[in-house]
Amino acid sequence: MKVKITKDNTKNLLANIEALASKRVYVGIPGEKANRSGPINNAQIGYIAENGSPVNNIPARPHLVPGVEAAMPAIIKDMRLSAKSAMKLPGAADARLERAGMTAMMSVRRKVVSQEGFQALAPGTVKARARKGFKGTKALIETGQYLNAINYVVRDK
Repeated sequence: MKVKITKDNTKNLLANIEALASKRVYVGIPGEKANRSGPINNAQIGYIAENGSPVNNIPARPHLVPGVEAAMPAIIKDMRLSAKSAMKLPGAADARLERAGMTAMMSVRRKVVSQEGFQALAPGTVKARARKGFKGTKALIETGQYLNAINYVVRDK
């Protein structure tokens, strides 16, 4: 049996595999999005919200890890489908990593907005917000600064 190679896409495939292996997608509060007005920054708020702070009577409201975990089936499916494009297109892996980051970021944001599994705000917190002119009663959503800071980055390993 003879095999005739009409087009060799090995170079693109190997470049994309190398790109996938050399980069990571991080979801959360990148340093450039951490700043905000107030006594603590967005990254600190995220850590406290994810883990809670018993000393400050703040319950854990996990959203970063569960949000990313909820996105994993879609990300895995998308990465599997991208195998064909990895053979044909240079840079396909970079585009897929960006897409995975966007999918995970949106999932985390949906987790915050849905409040699924979150303990409700204490009545005192709601009253304190009202005194400052904020009407919302959702945890982690007062000014929108924290929600808007949730992002993703693709970085070298």
